Amino acid sequence: MRRCAGDLPGAGLSMGVRSALLFASCGRYLVVVINLATTAVTARLLTPAQFGLSVLGVAVFAVPEALRELGSVAYLVQQKEVTLEKIRTVFTVSLIVTAVMSVALALVSDPIATYYGDRRLGSFLHIAALAYAVGPFVHPIYALMSRQMAFGRIALIDVAAAATNAIASIGLLMMGVGLLGLAWASAISAACTMLLGFYFQRDFAVFRPSLRAWRGVLSFGIYGSTTALLYRVSESMFYLIFGKLLPAHDVGIFQRSVTLATFPERVVLGGVATVALPAFSDHARRGNELRLAYLRGLSLVSAVQWPALLLLMIMAEPAVRLMLGPQWHECVPLMRIMTISLLMNFPTTLNYPLQVATGAIRATVGLAFVQMVVVLTSLIIAAELGGALAVALASLATTPLSVALSVWVVRRYVPFRLVEFFAALWRSAVASALSALGPAAILLFWGQPIPIPLMALACLLCTAGWFIGLWLAAHPMLHEVATMAGTISRACRGRFVAHPKVV
Repeated sequence: MRRCAGDLPGAGLSMGVRSALLFASCGRYLVVVINLATTAVTARLLTPAQFGLSVLGVAVFAVPEALRELGSVAYLVQQKEVTLEKIRTVFTVSLIVTAVMSVALALVSDPIATYYGDRRLGSFLHIAALAYAVGPFVHPIYALMSRQMAFGRIALIDVAAAATNAIASIGLLMMGVGLLGLAWASAISAACTMLLGFYFQRDFAVFRPSLRAWRGVLSFGIYGSTTALLYRVSESMFYLIFGKLLPAHDVGIFQRSVTLATFPERVVLGGVATVALPAFSDHARRGNELRLAYLRGLSLVSAVQWPALLLLMIMAEPAVRLMLGPQWHECVPLMRIMTISLLMNFPTTLNYPLQVATGAIRATVGLAFVQMVVVLTSLIIAAELGGALAVALASLATTPLSVALSVWVVRRYVPFRLVEFFAALWRSAVASALSALGPAAILLFWGQPIPIPLMALACLLCTAGWFIGLWLAAHPMLHEVATMAGTISRACRGRFVAHPKVV
């Protein structure tokens, strides 16, 4: 069967992947808009210290979440053939791990609260455990939808859950519930996600306990769980140790800075992260070459992420003032340093999904261990010596090292030359540099503080410079933007134009 040019590796995104990416991205954008609005409101209803306690509470759940990867949903996405027994086994393993970890959390919540000297943390953990408990019923449904490229349904569920969380958290905080309002909102949102998942997954036979396929699930899940455990333990241990070394106020300031600095990654690349594993897995099952697809993916990812990060770095002060309020002004220098660090982090969105899709799940364990030791040690030393600012500066050294190790592992399974790697990026560098000229000029000639209208102008100039850069560099992203615009336009016309019936 002949394939169109758009389906060839490296020639462009296939129509199936493009449609999935469109749905996933639109859903992600709506979720981020809702979350940003929620952040803007809750930042004015909570103090940095209160928010810092919630960060510690979330960090405690990192290990239980990672251990649940034993019943790996990625296993369902990656498998060439999925049987009912495999689905049931994934659900059962996940259910067992969740039950064990829920009991453990109930036992350690109060001692953890005592260790940090705030009883509210124990109550937060008890309530947040309700959200954790629904995971076994949600994750397999997401995996099956991802495998089927049903990202429209996933987007609908995510948007509904985000809206529910926003309404619940803002409402509870305004009622004076305080820190615990965030935990209750998380539990209510998780319940919404589960109910919508049940609505779309009408075949409840998949939730019948079974361990018949346990060998395959656990052989995959052990490596996936270990990798996830290492990454999440690294992040959570940093916050837990950080919270012991420094006041909760500093933890809150640092985490808010991370949230805003990673905004481009979550918004711009949220859809890519969702689609990458199923798309690469489908590509591998068909026997197609992954090298060109990976390099093209890097070109497209960097073309979008770099300009967004540069804009955020330049406009950090008005962004913090708009999103969080003046009481969070300490986030500005931290954000600027973190965005510079994240400019080097662009391959990670594609690297892990590619390793899983090629069956290199075992290699991710060693990589995660090395990254954890290097990064966690460096950041903890920096926190003890110089506080939050030193930690942000330390990330400038640890991020490129972690990325280099990750790319090295990818090259073992999808060989490519370093010349090809950098050749895929130069067009993105041109577009990014031109996109930053307008915002930089505003900052240079106006200074700080920058009024919100000038921030809006900076965004417009950034977009104009970006399109000019794409055109001058003949970047493939320009073709993707035009194709996406055409797809959206045809979809809209199809809704409002009555097509004649074909006899």
